[in-house]
Amino acid sequence: MMRALVFAACALALTVDASAAPQIRNAWMRPAAAGASADAYADVITERPLTLARVRTPLARAVEIVVLDPRDPNDKPKVVDKLALKAGETRFALKGSVLRLVDLGTTVTIERPVPLAFEFVDDAGETSVVEILVQVRGLLPPR
Repeated sequence: MMRALVFAACALALTVDASAAPQIRNAWMRPAAAGASADAYADVITERPLTLARVRTPLARAVEIVVLDPRDPNDKPKVVDKLALKAGETRFALKGSVLRLVDLGTTVTIERPVPLAFEFVDDAGETSVVEILVQVRGLLPPR
């Protein structure tokens, strides 16, 4: 009986931990040619303040976090090393902040989703990684 209670408590703790992990939703991007840069969009939902420390993919040389406030007509896009996220939703969206995949090593097409790994750091310095597949939509632009 005691062993079952300990197991149940551990399972509950793991469930609470998993639900507190950041969620990435609505991730998408357009097709892009090898050697080009392309923007990816996603909604990041977190229950507590976190820092987005890095985003990476095996398909590009780098992923830049580009910040832009679409409500400010004078704001210019800025590449940042990391981004402090408030509890709630942070959007990387068309005509706003984006995740820029730089120097794609291969052509990105709708046949193959793009893997992205988001690395988060909390106030205690603990790191967590959330891996997703980004849906590719649309047609490859003409050359």
